[in-house]
Amino acid sequence: MRHAILMVLIIFMMPLSSIVSAEDEVIVGDELDTLSIMENYSISVRLAFDRVSNLESYTTEDLHDSKEWLVVTSIPISEHETTHSKPISSKGIEILPGSFVWELEGGEKPIERLSEALEIGEIESFSPLVERTHVERYLPNDPELSSQWHLDNYGQTGGVSGEDANLTGAWNSYNGSGVVISIVDDGLDISHPDISPNYDQSASYDWCNDDSDPTPLSFDGHGTAAAGVAAAAGNNSLYVSGAAFGASVAGSNLISCSISDYLESQALSYENDYVDIYSNSWGPTDNGRTLESPGPLMTAAFENDAYLGRDGLGNIITWAAGNGRTSDDDSNYDGYANSRFTIAVTAITHFGQNSSYAEPGANILVAAHSNGDGEAITTTDIVGSGGYNSSGNVTDTFGGTSSATPLASGVIALMLEANQNLTWRDVQHILVNSARINDQSDSSWDVNGAGHDVSHKYGFGAVDAGAAVSMASSWTNVDEEVNLSVGPIPENYQIDDGNSSWSEFNTSITMDMTIESIDVVVDISHTNRGDLEIVLVSPSGKESWLAEERNDNNNDYDNWTFNTVHHWDESSIGNWQLKVRDVESGGSGTLNHWSMILHGTDADLDHDDDGLEDINETEIWGTDPFDPDTDGDGLNDYEEVMNYGTNPLSSDSDLDGVGDLEEITIFSTNPLDSDTDDDGLSDGAEINFWESDPNIFDPDDDGDLFYHFNDCHDDDPMVNPGRPEILNGIDDNCDTMTDEGFNFTDSDGDGLFDWPEYYTYFTNHLDSDSDDDGLDDGTEVLTYQSNPNLADPDDDDDGWYWFQDCDDQDEFRSPGLNEVLDGIDNDCDEIMDDGFESIDTDGDLLSDFEEYHNLSTNPYNGDTDGDGLPDGYEIQVTKTDPVLADPDNDGDGEYWFEDCDDQDAGRASYLTEALDGKDNDCDEEVDEDFVDIDTDSDGLKDYAEFHNYLTSATDPDTDGDSYLDGEEIIEMGSNPLIFNIDGDSDGFLDFQDCNDLVSSINPGSSESWNGIDDDCDEIIDEDVSRLSLISPVPNDADIESWDTKDHVLEIGIENIPEGVEYIISWKIGDYSLEGLYSGDNNVSMPSLDCDSPEVNLEVYLCSEGTSLQQVSASMIDSGELTEMTWTFEMVISKTPTSLSEKVVSFILTPSGVVIAIAAIASLLGISYLVGARISYRRELNEAYQFYQISSRDNETGLAKANSNENDFSYSLPSAPDLSSMISSSSNNQAIDQDDIPPPPPPGSY
Repeated sequence: MRHAILMVLIIFMMPLSSIVSAEDEVIVGDELDTLSIMENYSISVRLAFDRVSNLESYTTEDLHDSKEWLVVTSIPISEHETTHSKPISSKGIEILPGSFVWELEGGEKPIERLSEALEIGEIESFSPLVERTHVERYLPNDPELSSQWHLDNYGQTGGVSGEDANLTGAWNSYNGSGVVISIVDDGLDISHPDISPNYDQSASYDWCNDDSDPTPLSFDGHGTAAAGVAAAAGNNSLYVSGAAFGASVAGSNLISCSISDYLESQALSYENDYVDIYSNSWGPTDNGRTLESPGPLMTAAFENDAYLGRDGLGNIITWAAGNGRTSDDDSNYDGYANSRFTIAVTAITHFGQNSSYAEPGANILVAAHSNGDGEAITTTDIVGSGGYNSSGNVTDTFGGTSSATPLASGVIALMLEANQNLTWRDVQHILVNSARINDQSDSSWDVNGAGHDVSHKYGFGAVDAGAAVSMASSWTNVDEEVNLSVGPIPENYQIDDGNSSWSEFNTSITMDMTIESIDVVVDISHTNRGDLEIVLVSPSGKESWLAEERNDNNNDYDNWTFNTVHHWDESSIGNWQLKVRDVESGGSGTLNHWSMILHGTDADLDHDDDGLEDINETEIWGTDPFDPDTDGDGLNDYEEVMNYGTNPLSSDSDLDGVGDLEEITIFSTNPLDSDTDDDGLSDGAEINFWESDPNIFDPDDDGDLFYHFNDCHDDDPMVNPGRPEILNGIDDNCDTMTDEGFNFTDSDGDGLFDWPEYYTYFTNHLDSDSDDDGLDDGTEVLTYQSNPNLADPDDDDDGWYWFQDCDDQDEFRSPGLNEVLDGIDNDCDEIMDDGFESIDTDGDLLSDFEEYHNLSTNPYNGDTDGDGLPDGYEIQVTKTDPVLADPDNDGDGEYWFEDCDDQDAGRASYLTEALDGKDNDCDEEVDEDFVDIDTDSDGLKDYAEFHNYLTSATDPDTDGDSYLDGEEIIEMGSNPLIFNIDGDSDGFLDFQDCNDLVSSINPGSSESWNGIDDDCDEIIDEDVSRLSLISPVPNDADIESWDTKDHVLEIGIENIPEGVEYIISWKIGDYSLEGLYSGDNNVSMPSLDCDSPEVNLEVYLCSEGTSLQQVSASMIDSGELTEMTWTFEMVISKTPTSLSEKVVSFILTPSGVVIAIAAIASLLGISYLVGARISYRRELNEAYQFYQISSRDNETGLAKANSNENDFSYSLPSAPDLSSMISSSSNNQAIDQDDIPPPPPPGSY
């Protein structure tokens, strides 16, 4: 209860909150004795106390563990320990007089004592001081985050610290996970490292190329940048972070090509049960002169998204408000951004102020941060050299409302993650209520009739992610949408031109709605709509500026729909006013009509004021919320439901024949029991028939409310004295007579008495038309003698039966109708269309009958085909078809049958012939009047100039070159249409000179060898001797011989002038040297290897041997042939054959084979002999050694020289000198052993 009382007090004092808060600062301690402590605190503080004193918001553990409690009391601190709660200690709060921190023991007991102290009035509030752990706000670790001031602005750009979208306040809990954002733009670079982790292929499409890959062209970086602002992957240590860095992002490539209403609608409804948010940073031209709205398909797509998307919750569609402020553009001139189904987002700078380009508009819901004042938005860019930044994956130049819109989309993604049950209208409500007022000193801020701060520049302010997410997490869905259409209201009012005063148009609304947005449709015809200013004023006096003066000279507001959100949460009841004025002179206009469509919720909780809320009436009781007494029984629905428990849908809840009101207020019977006394007689029967007491039991055997004592048949409840006699063959009323009283009554008024109807004709005496054929029984019996029990048809329902009608299948044929001209006998007189033979209704000299039946013309339109010729005139005079319009296609006043060319207004019989190549006067001759006329006196007739020479017939010198046209054609032979000059001043005009830019080239020049037609005779370099001008290299006389083995032969031609185009072909003998050219005018012949020739030229020349040869050169230029020759001795060299080569060649012959065999045999024989000789020498050597015969090596050189060359290197002793021996012998001389040579050493030979 204390919470309820406090809340009532707070609400009551809410308007005074600012005063109370200001007075809190001057409350002194002495005043606390006489005032409630809490009453002196500000509303914010009281709300905080109310919040923390709710013990149900704490866990039991928190309460029992709490040792310190915050207590509000007026008791002096010195007396605290003696109070009921008996705190261990007490400490005053300096900044909040009257508040103390009490230390108590833990557990449940202190809570009980504090509660009791509260009840007895010792304290005013108590709450536990629970310790909480606070953490730093979450920030992603992306390296460029510090550049993204729009996400976290701490003054790094020189702007206002904190002037951002307050995303850090939301990132602690949400990052957009599970939400799908479709970026409808010019494509999406799905390869970007900050896009690919969040990329959602299933919701992506390329509408320009009709495939599922939204990858953009390299220069289309707009969509990639927008996607980065909304949902670039964050906390991945790469580049940037998006506002909803955990959301999925899809790409819809739409605006990179020309698009139709169909493609737009396809893109904006693609996968709308899967996509949550469509983010659109595009729209019509922002030039202040364009009114453009979505087509019917796109409009239907918007409605489909809102009412069927996201499984009926509705897609959220964000839209850029536009960048045309410098052109005085207004977002309300954009039919996409001002749709009530879209959220229009404008742009603000890092100072929180309006970006210079950002358009204002009454349709703008919120503002979001973007570029301006020297700072732009840092976001993703096309990878590599594409997009905005040619050297990286990030751009820091993005901006416009194109950037603000995806930022708002990212914030909305966080809201949807926080509460996935939000509808599209819930999102708008939350943005309205959570937006932060930026640029507070700006004059555009105003307070609407519901207390909302709203601005023509900023909508409801800057998006605040932290506030929006907090609100979304506990949001209750708004009530069902209600729409109220007012108008069109016809005015046909001529708007005052150049009048600063307003023209005012009023309408009153009695239905009570809580407004969300309003569509204002105006139809104004005006020659310069930029002169108009249009304002809508609500009953609260709040103005919505719909159109302002601007430089727009286009015509009309043709049923243009403006939208305003400035009346959000205002009541619809009261007088609404449209104000229009034309502030500039020079244009005129008329307000034809205007209308309003109000969107919002029903604000009247009890429309019929019966005490039951409408929602309970419809959902619980089933009663009519617009009727206080649904069953009309005199008891209102509340009384029946809440007081008496009767059925509010039935005036007689127990169906006893007595109304609930009568049973309760008159008879005191039970309205829920049809037989209060349970005697078998309903309360109604007792009251209405027997006048007995329905609260006292009365027996009745047959239950007919008549008992046996007054009932002639107490077993039949349908027979008793209370029953009226009816015609049924029974004594119903127990008067002993059957069916009395019906002999002369006619109950159904059909002309037959009841008794014969029942007994004679067997008809229903209570139904005047027993067979329901429209003829009463008496008429059938007495007049037509037809069977009253068998229905007579009137099949065409024309009031005439088959026996009266000439065609009972056609309602337009009956005797009672007038004859009309329609080819039918309408009045059934057997004559069709009689009377129209002599009538000419349209006065075209043709009777209506003839027109209808014979000519198929319209008898009520004298000019059936609308061609300006009466039907009779066409039939009788021009003999043309009056049903087919005779055109005057060229508008020259002559019809096709009068005009020789009805497609050309310059040809008609009344026109004068003109020199234009046409038969202007339709006399079948063209320009005949100009055959013999020379208007410009240039010697040429006008006809010839126009038709033959194409010169001007009125200008004697058509080309302005000072030569008359006739002089150029007749005398000079030049073209009179081309200005003749002597450009090179060589005395020859350009048409005489083949090159009027070079003075040396003209018909009077001599031809020289230069590749140019110098004398202009169309022959180049004719009659010029080339041989005298060119130089052979070398001269023929300089070549005597060519040693082909060791030398390359180089031959060429020099001194060929530049500019000469020529071809030279070379030969040696008859052999072409093609392929050996070392230049255009040189040939190089390589040395020859005639020992092993390979190429054809080598084979050919080597086969010629040393001989006299001739090289020839044939040069052709400009058709002239010039030949030169060089004669020389070609020396061929070959290497001689070696002895071994000769031997091998000989051996391979038959004779050689025989000789080789013989040689081998000889060698074998010689080898044998040599071996035998060696063996002999070895034996001889051994003998020398044995006999010590010395080697010749010991001899002196002379002796060795005198020895025979065939000796074996051993000195044999000479034969003994016998004479000496004899002499010695006679002298008795002895032989010296030293004179005998020793034997040769073994193996010395």
